[in-house]
Amino acid sequence: MSNSFELLSGPVADIQKKSEILSDIVTEYNGKVHGSQRDRDPKTGLIDLLLYYEVPLGQRDEVKRKLRIMSL
Repeated sequence: MSNSFELLSGPVADIQKKSEILSDIVTEYNGKVHGSQRDRDPKTGLIDLLLYYEVPLGQRDEVKRKLRIMSL
C-alpha cells in the first residue's frame, strides 16, 4: 500500500464535502481513509482535518491527480 495525506481546512460544511470527495476517490482505488481532527478555532469556527489515506501500490499519483481535478 502507498500512504499519503491531505490537510483540509475551512468551515465544517466545506470540510465534510471535501472529505466525502476524497473518500469516494480513495474507495474507487480500493483504498482506506483515516482522519484526525485537529481543533476548531473558537473565533472563526473553522476546523482542520488531516486525512491519511492508503491506496494500492502505484495508484497514489492517480489519486492525487483526481484530487487536483476536484480542487481539494
